[in-house]
Formats: sequence, structure tokens, C-alpha cells
Amino acid sequence: MLYAACNLVEIGVAAHLLRPAVADDGLLSAPSVVGRFIVVCGLVAPALSGIGGAATAWLVFGQDFQGSLVSWILSDGLGLLILTPFFLALLRGDYLRCFADKNWQQRMEAVGLQVLAASIAYGVFFVAVRPVLFVLFGPVMLATFRVGRLGTTLAVMGIAVIGTVATMQGRGPIAAIASDPREQAVLFQFFLAGLLLTCLPVAAALSARGARLTSLSRSAEALRIQGAELARLATTDALTGILNRAAFRDAAKVAMQDPACAPLSLVALDLDLFKQVNDRHGHRAGDQALVHLVAVLRAGLREYDVIGRVGGDEFLILLAGNDADQAGLVAARLGDALRRSPLPLDGGGALSLSMSCGVALHRPDMSYDDFVHAADMALYAVKRGHRTADFAV
Repeated sequence: MLYAACNLVEIGVAAHLLRPAVADDGLLSAPSVVGRFIVVCGLVAPALSGIGGAATAWLVFGQDFQGSLVSWILSDGLGLLILTPFFLALLRGDYLRCFADKNWQQRMEAVGLQVLAASIAYGVFFVAVRPVLFVLFGPVMLATFRVGRLGTTLAVMGIAVIGTVATMQGRGPIAAIASDPREQAVLFQFFLAGLLLTCLPVAAALSARGARLTSLSRSAEALRIQGAELARLATTDALTGILNRAAFRDAAKVAMQDPACAPLSLVALDLDLFKQVNDRHGHRAGDQALVHLVAVLRAGLREYDVIGRVGGDEFLILLAGNDADQAGLVAARLGDALRRSPLPLDGGGALSLSMSCGVALHRPDMSYDDFVHAADMALYAVKRGHRTADFAV
């Protein structure tokens, strides 16, 4: 009963001191956590419980207090170091989650590495005539690199089971080194703890590096998305969602240099009596009119036709593969579509809208400013009433 109480104290101390590490991202997720685990389970918890255990041995059985304390710390500390990672991962379901998260090739690799470690352990403890325990570090380290800390703890537990069976039968390197069962147990625990604590810091470092790489990858993706959004905002008009003045200028210059776009026409347009819309119905209605206009334009244009807002109610449309006459027909069709699509007002009713257009055909000697100026002049001709149609070329 007293020994059981001391063991409960030991488990309680270890659980309390390791709780933050277990709650965050696993017991052995980083080298610093591994160091904490070694100190808590290998020294602090068994030392505190060992005082009660050694006192019990001294009071009840008359054993040496100091010797009992050292024996308790060694046996319990080594046991905690070896068994805690395995059973904690098992009870948390880490092994099942790790297996489920892998594809079939990764699963076959993980199983193969465990079989390899178990096979070599069988050879070391049941077949080899020389003590070749060092051979076991190879497969365990391989499992560490390929599977992580869960592969390490599982491989060590497999070796522990095989080695325990062999040692109890008086076979293997541990039995060859020591004949006393208690000495064999301590030696075997020392070996397993050394094997585990050699590989676990490596596994923790790999895990921490993987977590950093994942974090960096997520940050890079977030920055990419943010950069794409900033680029979109820098090139589009906030109200209508079409290209702004600078972005339309860049797109037009590219098209002007591309022979595949010839003949290339430019349509300049604006809403008729737009100031009156703002004065009579408010700026909200004016904004709605501009959005409505863009919707009508998009519905009547090809997907690759380029629309840009270059002023308050001033818009430009770039028509690749259209000469001036064809562009004029497009402008007339768009104007007709706008007249047939009145804008519903918030307070009820609808607002009839119309637009005026000017068309210019690009010539090889034209600069972008000349191109826009030609379309503007055609638009101004309509505005001044020099043409009877709602567009001019």
C-alpha cells in the first residue's frame, strides 16, 4: 500500500509538470520539451516518490535508505522514460491518427520500418552470438527520420518486448553480461533509455523543423493571397470592379503592340446627363447607375474585351479584331441595351439611362494618348450635337 501510494505520487507529479507540454502539441514535439520530459520523468518525479519508497523499505523491511533511494530512482526513472511516450501516444490515439493521415505508400513504409526494427532486434537477442546491441540504433534512427517520434517510440517498444522475452529466457546480450535478474533489468532499462533518448531529440528537432516549414508555407500562401488581393485592388476600380485608368492604359499599350489584336478600336463613352442623376436622386443613385452601366456593358461584350473606368462617368472599351464600323455597331448595340434596361431605384420606380459613345481606330503611328484623344474627340462630337446618332467615329 505504501509503495502504491508512492507510485501514485510519482505519476501525479509527472502528469502535473508535463501537462502544458502534452496540452500544446504532444509530449515530444520540440527539443526543449524533450529536455523537460527527461528531467521530470528521469529525475524529479522518481526522486520525490523515491523518498517515500526508500523510507518504506527502511522502516518496513530494514533496508538501507540510500541504496533503496538510488535503486528506486534508477528503476522508476528509466521505466517512466521508456514507457511514458509510448502509452501516452497510444491513449491519445496518436498512432491511429498518424496512420490514417498517410497514403498507402507511406503506411507500407511505416509498417516496413517497424518490421525491420523487430527483425533486427530478433537477430540481436536470439541469433547473434556476440553482444551487438549497437546494431539496433540504425533501424530506430531510420524510423525516426521517416516516421517521426511515433515511429521511434513504437520501434523501441518492439525492441523492449523482444529483448525482455529473450532476457527472461537467459538469451541475448543482456543475459550474457549479467546473471542477476535485477541487474539484467537495470542494464536493459539503461540500454532502452539510451536508445530512446538518443533518437527522441532528433525526432523532436525534425518535428519542430516540420512545424516551422508548415508555418512558413502557410505564411507564404497567406502573403501570396494578400499580394494577389493588393494587386487586384491596385488595378481595379473600387466601385465597378473593372480596370482603373492606369491598368487600362497598360492593357491598351500591350494590345497596341500585338499584331493579333489588329484591327484595334477604342470606344469612349459616358452617361448622358449624369450630373442630373446625382442632383435629383443623390450620389448613391449615381453610383448605382455606374454599376448598372458596367453590368450592361459586360453583358453585351465578349469575355476578352477590356473595359476601364478613366473618370467619374467616363469609360473606355478596347475592342480587338474590330474595325471602326464594327466598333460603331457594338457601341450602338450597347446604347440600345442600356436604354432597354432602366435602373430600379431604392425608393421605387426606375431611372432611364442613356449614353454617348465615340469610336477611334488605332493606326500604327498612334501613341496611347493619341488613341484616347481620337476617341474622346468623337465622343465630344456627339455631345455637341454634331452627329445625329448616339455614337461617332
